Amino acid sequence: MTQSGVQAVTFEREGLVWTVRTDSEDIGLGTFMVGGYHREQMRALLAWMRRSGTLAGSRDVLIDAGANIGTTCIPFVRETGCRALAIEPVADNFLNLKKNVESNFLSERILLAKKAVSRTPGSVRMCLTDVPGGHFVARDGKVATPGNPIARYEERYEDVEADTLTGIIASAKLSPGEIAIVWADVQGCELDVIETGRALWERGVPLWAEVEPRSLNLQGSLSAFAGAAAAHFDRFIDSRDLMRLGDKANPRPIGELAGLIEGIKPEQVNTDILLLPPAF
Repeated sequence: MTQSGVQAVTFEREGLVWTVRTDSEDIGLGTFMVGGYHREQMRALLAWMRRSGTLAGSRDVLIDAGANIGTTCIPFVRETGCRALAIEPVADNFLNLKKNVESNFLSERILLAKKAVSRTPGSVRMCLTDVPGGHFVARDGKVATPGNPIARYEERYEDVEADTLTGIIASAKLSPGEIAIVWADVQGCELDVIETGRALWERGVPLWAEVEPRSLNLQGSLSAFAGAAAAHFDRFIDSRDLMRLGDKANPRPIGELAGLIEGIKPEQVNTDILLLPPAF
């Protein structure tokens, strides 16, 4: 399709309708071929949430930071019946996110925010790559080699609105007490999510976060990440343990997070972790 000049394709798989870019080899192609992205991780997390009672009463909102085209929030909402706030800063991704939410008749349950999560409200400059899931913040206006080894850097930028995590939540007219869990895949800006979500962690809200050393290093937060996490969380579960062991996946002390990050091999690229605050 790409060779024929097709730029986007809309299809239905397993009851969900998707519009994806044909040049999106990571998220778009994966969704087209198997019907989803990070499906095993999401299934493991959903099973854990059901066992732990994370979704309960008015605490029924997923925060999807770095939502891209909706591959996390849409199946999550469809599976659980919960609500979501999808945060995505890049215009092209946001356009397909909006299309996918509307195509699946979820506009009343998934709120959209075209913003980046940042420690300082205002705006940030996004450096665009040839992989729609690899766009990243040009920290302090500086551009280096992208953290994602499969993404090629292009001389394209996009200035986007930015706010703190709690600021974006408030703008969506949601309260911290409504948030059940935060899912963050923000290309190395996970530290911004942690530092600006204090009100959530104090209420016991868990954080599912991607840990990608290359991207964290690109954002200047690799050395500080484990310490910052320890300031708000006291336990974590490695997603690989959660997928492999299910109920038997015990939380590890937060002091072991630095060692886990150091052990991520270049060929592995990243891993996901579930961070648990003391109030959980």
